[in-house]
Amino acid sequence: MRDLIELASLLNKTKLKTSGILDIILEPGSKMQQLYDAIISQKIQSDEDAQAWQLEIDDDPAKLPNLKNKLKDRMLDSVFLLDFKEPGFSDRQKALYECHKKWAAAMMLIMRNAKISGIDALEKLLRHTMRFEFTELTCDILRALRIYYSTAGGDLKKYESTREQLHYYQDIWHMENQVEDLYTELIIHYVNSKATKMEVSEQAKVYYGIIKPYLERCDTFKLHIFGRMIQIFAHSSVNDYVTTARLCEEAILFFDKKEYDSGFALQVFYYNLITCYLQLREFEKGQVIIERCQNLVDPGSFNWFKLQELYFLLTMHTAHYAEAAQVLDRVMGNPHFRKQSFQITEVWNIYLAYVHFLITIGKLPSSTVTSPRNSKFKLGKFLNETPVFSKDKRGMNIPILIVQILYALTQRDYQQCIDRMEGIEKYCSRYLKQNDTFRSNCFIKMLLQIPVYSFHRERVSRHTQKLYKMLCSKPMEVANQAYEIEIIPYETLWQLTVNALEKGPSRQELLRPRIS
Repeated sequence: MRDLIELASLLNKTKLKTSGILDIILEPGSKMQQLYDAIISQKIQSDEDAQAWQLEIDDDPAKLPNLKNKLKDRMLDSVFLLDFKEPGFSDRQKALYECHKKWAAAMMLIMRNAKISGIDALEKLLRHTMRFEFTELTCDILRALRIYYSTAGGDLKKYESTREQLHYYQDIWHMENQVEDLYTELIIHYVNSKATKMEVSEQAKVYYGIIKPYLERCDTFKLHIFGRMIQIFAHSSVNDYVTTARLCEEAILFFDKKEYDSGFALQVFYYNLITCYLQLREFEKGQVIIERCQNLVDPGSFNWFKLQELYFLLTMHTAHYAEAAQVLDRVMGNPHFRKQSFQITEVWNIYLAYVHFLITIGKLPSSTVTSPRNSKFKLGKFLNETPVFSKDKRGMNIPILIVQILYALTQRDYQQCIDRMEGIEKYCSRYLKQNDTFRSNCFIKMLLQIPVYSFHRERVSRHTQKLYKMLCSKPMEVANQAYEIEIIPYETLWQLTVNALEKGPSRQELLRPRIS
C-alpha cells in the first residue's frame, strides 16, 4: 500500500481536484475513486486496512489486487498533468520537471513520425537544458539531433556542430558520473550508522585528489555539488568543523553566483554549515541559517525533517527546552512522519525519550508534549521503535543506552539501574575504547559510579570530579565524535542527572524488590 499512499498523497497536494481534472482521471463513484478517497482520508493505511475496506464494499476480496493495480496505473498516467510550478520549488527544480516533460513529448512525436514538430521541440529544449546544466538530458537531446541531421535532415553543418557539442557534453557527463559514483561510495557508510569513521576521511581525501582537476576544469552544478561534498567529507567525517564550515561557506558562495536559483545545493551546504555552527557553539549564526533554510525546504519532505533535527539539537544545546518540545511535537505530528524511513523516525523516537526525561525531572511541564501518542513514555515501546540504531554500537546506540539509565534513575527504580549498569560496563570496554567515543566513555563511566556510591547525590558528585574534568578537557567542538550522539551536551546532562538524585536513597529503597 505504501506506493498507492505515496501517489495518492502526491495527487491530492496538486490542483487536479479543484480544476476538475481528477474527476476525469477517476470517474466519480467508481471503485477506483472510492479506494482513492479511502486512502486520502487515511481510512486505509495498510494492506490489512485495504482488505477490511474491500469486505465492506464487496464480499469478494480477490478483486482487491486488480483494483489496486488499476488505480496505480491511472495515477501514474496522470503524472504528466501535475503542476510543478509551486512556490517552494527552485528555478532549477521547476526547469528539471518541465524539460523532462518536453523531452518525453518530443520523442513521442518523433517516434510517431511527426519529426518536424519533434525536432523543433528538441532544438528549443536544448537551450534550456544547457542553461540549467542538465548534462545527461543535454546528451540525450544531442544524440537524437545527431541521428536526425545525419539521416533525415542531411544538414552537414548542423550535424558537425551537434557532433562536436555532443562530444563536449559527454566528457562533462563522464566527469559528473565518476564524481557521483565516488560520492555514493562515501555516503553509504552513514545510512545506518552515526559513528565517526576515520577510514572514510582517508578515502575522501584520496577521492578528492582524483576529482580536484575536474572541479578546476568545469563548473557544472552536478559536478560541484558532489565534488565539494567529497571534499567536505574528508573533514566532516573526523569532525573538523572549522575547516568544514569554511568549505561550506565557499560552496554557498559558488552556487549563489549561478544565474539560476540553485536551491537544492544551497540546502545541502547550509545544512552542513548548521552542523558546524552547532558544534562550534555558534548558536546565533545557526539560528539565522535555520530560519533562512525553512523557506528553502518543502514541509514534510526528507530535507525538512533533517533540518528540524538540527533545529531540535540547537534548542537542546542552548537549553531552550520548551522550544525543543515544540519542534518535536510539530515533527512527530506531521502527517508525513510515519511514512519516513527509519533514519528519520528512529532519531525522533530517541529525541522523544530525552524530552520525557526533561519532563520527569521538572525541566518541562507534562503538557509540553501535546500529541496523545507521545504523551507517555514506555521503555519497552521505545526500544522496539529503535531497532536499527540500537545496533549502531559506537553511534546512536550510545544515547539509547544513556536514556535507559536516566529513565530508571528518575523512576527511582534502583534495581533496574543496577541491572542495566552491569551490561553497560561490558559495553564500555568493548565499544568505547577509541578516541572518537572519548566523551561518551567518560560520561558512561560517570553513570557507572552512581550505584557504586549508593545513588547518593553528594558522594556521586564528589567521586566523579576526575572523570568530569576529563570530559570537560575535550569539548564537543574538538572531540572526534558524531554531533548527533549528544542530544544534550554531557556537561549539562551530568548536572541534570546529579540534581535528579536529590538526597541519598534509604537502604530499604535500594533493597526493595522491583515490581515488573
